[in-house]
Amino acid sequence: MTSPAIAAQVLAANRRFYDALEALDAGAMEACWASSPAPACVHPGGPWQRGWEEVAAGWDAIMSATGYIEFEIADAVVSIVDPVAWVTCVERITSAVGEGGQTAVAEVAATNLFVLDGTGWHLALHHASPVIRPALVDE
Repeated sequence: MTSPAIAAQVLAANRRFYDALEALDAGAMEACWASSPAPACVHPGGPWQRGWEEVAAGWDAIMSATGYIEFEIADAVVSIVDPVAWVTCVERITSAVGEGGQTAVAEVAATNLFVLDGTGWHLALHHASPVIRPALVDE
């Protein structure tokens, strides 16, 4: 059984990750990640990024091309096998697009894997994939 207190810690670490991204704060983003083992990340439609240099470069590219981004996290489920935990969730992303500042909304399925160290839970893996909705069939 997952301890509610530990699950809350993992969810707080998960939220810090999204808060860092919403703030477009590279330093806060780096603080979310584990220093070991080597972190890995894949964004929808992108290649695997392995090691902090590649992961950081990927986030820097996203942050430098983003004027506004907001995450609503839905369907978050925490699983823990101490000292590892993961959160599976749906990211509902609102971001500014185009010159006119219109917003777009997308849904992405994400898995965030955390490792526990002496200072708390830190990301070791972020994997995100587009959500594919089944087509509705007329009856």
